This record gives sequence, C-alpha cells and structure tokens, in this order.
Amino acid sequence: MRAVASILSIVLFLAFATAGLQKMIFNTMASQMAGHLGFTKSTFQRVGALEFLGAAGVLVGLAGKHGSLLALLNELAAGGLVVMMIGALGVHLRKGDGLKGSLPAVGLGALCLIEVVLRLS
Repeated sequence: MRAVASILSIVLFLAFATAGLQKMIFNTMASQMAGHLGFTKSTFQRVGALEFLGAAGVLVGLAGKHGSLLALLNELAAGGLVVMMIGALGVHLRKGDGLKGSLPAVGLGALCLIEVVLRLS
C-alpha cells in the first residue's frame, strides 16, 4: 500500500506542478481557460500557485514516515488539493462544461483522496 501511495504522490506532483506552472505563466491555453471560466489573469495565476504549492507539499511530504510532520504535510497538501478539485468541479459545472469538461478535476481529486487514504492506512 505504501508503494502505491508513493507512486500516486509522484503522479500528483507531476500533474499539479505542470498545471500550476501553466496557469502561473499564463500561456495561451491558460488564458483561454481563464476566460472561459470567468477568472481574471491574476486570480488564475493564484490558483496555479496554490496548485504548485500543493504539488510541492505532496512531494516533500513523501519523504516522511507515518506520523511525522513531513507525512502530515503530504496528507494536508493532498487534502487541500481534493478541496481545490471539488471547487474546480463546481466551477466547470456552473459554466456548463458537463462531466466531460469536469473529468480532469474529478480524476485528480479522486487520486488525491486515494493517496491520502493509502497514506493513512
């Protein structure tokens, strides 16, 4: 179980760090998505920064043993990312994206939740 949680932590780091950096540099795709979702540039960049910080917390916390402060950092970061993905799901649904447009948020949120459960078990 620990190995699966570790692999998930690395996958989550890669996914959220990449997404967060794209939002922070505000490339063309991020600009279009921000416009579609109704976010200003600065707000979308802050969302990206939170995603990146969550990704970093998951990765740094990977080094922690069960019950340590580093392990707690991993669990809190992954939990925070779950909350962010619930918010993302709500935004996408309000904008009429449906399940197809919301699938990345649902999938990443589910992976974060699974990672937390595996780390706590």
